[in-house]
Amino acid sequence: MNEDAIIAVRMPQPNVNDEEVTLVNWCVVDGGQAVEGQPLCEVETSKSVGEVPAPASGVVRQTARVGDIVAVGQIFAYVGPSIEAIDEYISSQEGWSPDDEVQQTREPPGATAGAIELARRYGIDPANVPATGKVRRSDVERFIARRGLTQPAGKPAAAPAPGNRLPPALADRVRDEGELSDHQSAIAEHLARTQARLVVAHAVMDASMEAATRWMNTKRQAGVITGPMPILLHAAAAAICSQPKLASFRLGRRVYRYRSIDIAYAARSSDGRLFTPVIRSVDNRGLDELASECGRLSMAVFRGQLEPADMSGSCLTISALSEHPVRLHVGLQNAYQSAILTAGAVHDELTLVDGKPAAIPTITLTLSYDHGLMDGWEAAAALEAARAAFEAIHD
Repeated sequence: MNEDAIIAVRMPQPNVNDEEVTLVNWCVVDGGQAVEGQPLCEVETSKSVGEVPAPASGVVRQTARVGDIVAVGQIFAYVGPSIEAIDEYISSQEGWSPDDEVQQTREPPGATAGAIELARRYGIDPANVPATGKVRRSDVERFIARRGLTQPAGKPAAAPAPGNRLPPALADRVRDEGELSDHQSAIAEHLARTQARLVVAHAVMDASMEAATRWMNTKRQAGVITGPMPILLHAAAAAICSQPKLASFRLGRRVYRYRSIDIAYAARSSDGRLFTPVIRSVDNRGLDELASECGRLSMAVFRGQLEPADMSGSCLTISALSEHPVRLHVGLQNAYQSAILTAGAVHDELTLVDGKPAAIPTITLTLSYDHGLMDGWEAAAALEAARAAFEAIHD
């Protein structure tokens, strides 16, 4: 890099479904030397932990701390020829240096969960914390450090927001089990924001699993262990091809459509956390290839080795509860998606075949969709295409 160049490092979007990430580890210490392309830090999205590479080689000035929730696009570090040059640049650009306190009086437009939690421990009102935009954990930490505050021993946390207060009548009937983990909290906030933008409706349809069950049994006899997920992916791609709106989402009055049929599916890590790895170009892959890719990504999830790139850019998500005796369940859409396809376990439906009762393996599909983008007829047509794909599987 040019020895006079200062690069402001902005947080990339490792997962299209997340608008902010948690900084969990610095790979280069403050004042240390970064190498272009080598890991600068590690971040946690609502679905995974991954590395952010350094955009250039040079000295690093950290402007966020481990534990901070950092918005996508927010500056969290600078890379330059020296700490002094970087601090001088920051001061000239923003009127701030590491030793000067920003004097601002305004009502902040909100605070992140991490900022609220830390401020509560110190009895601080987040509205009094200087920040540019939303108050973040790093803003609260800077506020605490500059004032030399210490956490009051034995002092209870500040009162929660009105909507989160426990009714007095329940005080003796419940036990406080602490806060959600950062991972759980991030998922809850992410889904709450997404659901607020959608007009959610649901359509349900049964599909015969006779052909699909034969395919799975054939694979198992050949030593390939697989479940219904590859077939669900195949069926979801058929549904999208039938009703392309499933690959679209709306922001206000504008509609955006994904250029390829990349589909995510829900998978659990060894410690019970949910992640959504993405299978690319599902419509151009056969069942064997889909099964192989599912196996690779599911193993990466289980081992905690999933990369951020493995979870970005999906147009639809699939969630299956095939290991539990659940007939039907309703999923929640992820951000920048309009639909989620869910499936229960395979169960037997009694029907007449040639006048005789027969048990037919059946799966129940539920399509949750944005009624602001597509209507019930279109949802039903999509499910019909998925059902047809299930029943046309060949060994």
